[in-house]
Amino acid sequence: MYLAGIIPGPSEPSGDQLNYFLDPVVDDLVDSWECRICFSRTALQAHGRVTRSAIACLVCDLPAARKAAQLAGPTSHFYCTACHCWHRSTCGRVDICSAEWNLRDKKEMRRLAELWKHAGTSTERNKLFASHGVRWLTLWRLLYWDPSRQLVVDTMHCLLEGLTHDHFPDSAQRKSDPLPAFHHPFSDIDLNKPEAFCEKDVKTIKSIRNLLTSAVPDLEGNDSSLVETYMAELERRLLSKKVACLQYVSAELGIGPDVYKAHWVKSLIVWVSKLRITTPEVMERILDVIRATDAPSSLRSVPYNFGEARAGTLKADEWRTLTTVYLPIALVSLWGEGSQHRTSEVAANHRTILDHTMSLVSAVHIACLRFMTVAWAQAYRRYIVAWIRDLQVLHPHAPHRTNGHMVLHVWDYLQLFGPVRSWWCFPYERLIGQLQRLPINHIFGQQESTLLFSFIKAAKLKCWLNRTSCPPIFRDVKSLFDRFVSPTVDVILEDGLIHPTSKENIPDDLQCLIKVQQAILHARIKYKGAMYARESTHVGNSLILFYPDGTIKYIFRTEHGVGFAVRHHHPLLSSHPDPFRHYPHLPAQLHSSTLADHLEVVMPEWVVSHFARWKFSPQHIIAVSLCHVRIPL
Repeated sequence: MYLAGIIPGPSEPSGDQLNYFLDPVVDDLVDSWECRICFSRTALQAHGRVTRSAIACLVCDLPAARKAAQLAGPTSHFYCTACHCWHRSTCGRVDICSAEWNLRDKKEMRRLAELWKHAGTSTERNKLFASHGVRWLTLWRLLYWDPSRQLVVDTMHCLLEGLTHDHFPDSAQRKSDPLPAFHHPFSDIDLNKPEAFCEKDVKTIKSIRNLLTSAVPDLEGNDSSLVETYMAELERRLLSKKVACLQYVSAELGIGPDVYKAHWVKSLIVWVSKLRITTPEVMERILDVIRATDAPSSLRSVPYNFGEARAGTLKADEWRTLTTVYLPIALVSLWGEGSQHRTSEVAANHRTILDHTMSLVSAVHIACLRFMTVAWAQAYRRYIVAWIRDLQVLHPHAPHRTNGHMVLHVWDYLQLFGPVRSWWCFPYERLIGQLQRLPINHIFGQQESTLLFSFIKAAKLKCWLNRTSCPPIFRDVKSLFDRFVSPTVDVILEDGLIHPTSKENIPDDLQCLIKVQQAILHARIKYKGAMYARESTHVGNSLILFYPDGTIKYIFRTEHGVGFAVRHHHPLLSSHPDPFRHYPHLPAQLHSSTLADHLEVVMPEWVVSHFARWKFSPQHIIAVSLCHVRIPL
């Protein structure tokens, strides 16, 4: 990774000021593309070679992307940089076959940018920008620059930290007390107080909002008397409020006009009784799944106190784990096929919201795969369309955001650039984090040269350590350093010993399996970057998917190589339906919790991936494949 420069602070450049920082880089890119550059020597070409360099894509979050491309912001009416969709009121449209969804023409965008550049006054420029949402960008000096195709949508910010965060608010309370059970984006009544309302009316409106968002006890449980008692008390308290205040709150929630106060209150009660995703009962199940799921050490952990303020803000990688592993287990086990509810109406409501939520979960899983096909890209777009289409049907209070529109265009960039892992922001965010932790003297100009010289010194040191002329003692030090700091993929690691040579007597069941009396037993090994362990050492690292799935009881080595002695899970009985079969693009299945009595040999190269396991009931477990290159479990 090449770091071209760092923009000095303390504030971000505004307007077209970014062009001044990009000009030196673009000067080099113009020369490299149009004139070519000859390198006297490269790592693979001792006699040098002639090269051309070009920008493949520009990767940023939405606000940074608009600044970098000198386009209108994501909250403006020009909310899309890729297609012709326009005006905030159309942000939730899903008519993807319309001609307005075609990618914008770069010639027209270049014409508008040049029109802004050649405007005589700042007033004229402001009018042009307000009319078209395009400023001059120095990247237009590159003849191939096409922002509608090269300004990609970053799934890390837009999908993981955007849609999933909005769909699963991490600030929900988990206690059945008067605190809010979910968040609703009410307007600020203090700033937008109607003229006819006094201060007492403002307090009444805030009180009504608190009542509507309070936790309903046992909403997903089987004790209907608790719900009925709570609703009766809520109705009594709402009837005591001023009718004008009830009408104001109802209008905020999209509840239609009515005549009598009792009718307004009845409509608000219906709104409250609808299922919310982050109720206390749901949060308790999510926390139970996070704490009790057996998962490999390679899976990014999620805070055990998820949902509490002290858990902090989740990072994008934690949202990915939560959305693709823990949340589908929790929600399907609560609301999926075969779950029990108070009434059939509640069950149908649960199932409808579950199907809508699983559309987003399936889309996130497909987007995070390391491998992509045309069929999977089409499936991704279908799921996102379904999620956006039904969002305000099931959640009338949920606004359509720019993120929802832009993730539909991820389909276009999957066609152009392949899997998002090759063009999302994760590696750049890690680099930014490393730069922020570096001690600096805040003298800009020296920082870049210090980073460059440090990189060159490290590269020269690595080159010298790999030469045959390097003294043996330094090569030994390098070997130890590589082994314990950055171990080689295929090195076998064990607890306490490295490459033991002594064999030992093995248990009877393993002896019957491999037909030898002595072998080397390992507690754990690392093979092709994945850590495997026996069940007694680390349960999560012992869970392997090899068609079928199972758990490693022994890791042994004979003269024929390393192998796993595995007990596989029994298949699910046909009499019990698998609720995950309705979601084919989520690699999860229901299995029997019992393991086979006999062992079978599985070679490391046969293993597809690890899987996560949660005990659904005494008789069943839920298994979620952690394979990132294929979908079926």
